[in-house]
Amino acid sequence: MIEKTSKELIAAEVIEANTFFDKLFGLITRRRLRDREGFLIENCNGIHTFWMRYSIDVVFLDKKNQVLAIYYGIKPFRATPFIKNAFFVLEFNSGTIEKTSLMPGDLISFES
Repeated sequence: MIEKTSKELIAAEVIEANTFFDKLFGLITRRRLRDREGFLIENCNGIHTFWMRYSIDVVFLDKKNQVLAIYYGIKPFRATPFIKNAFFVLEFNSGTIEKTSLMPGDLISFES
């Protein structure tokens, strides 16, 4: 579960990219995420959506889980810039982040 420090629920479930191939392919080989589901990539400061079939929202976090940057509705075959000091990337279905009050500078927490 991912919550903003104000206890706003951002995602109820998180899929973690645990292997080299999970990180390499990300959501390319995965079905579309469910509502309130996120995909977490550790040790990452930039992503691409090459070969994806749908748009995604992307949140970059530092090592302390502070939001550094948010990208909304990244279409297939695009790439984000590299985000300085980013360590985690959270990917969501397009439109997910707009339904929240999440902003750069916010802290989020991961709870089990």
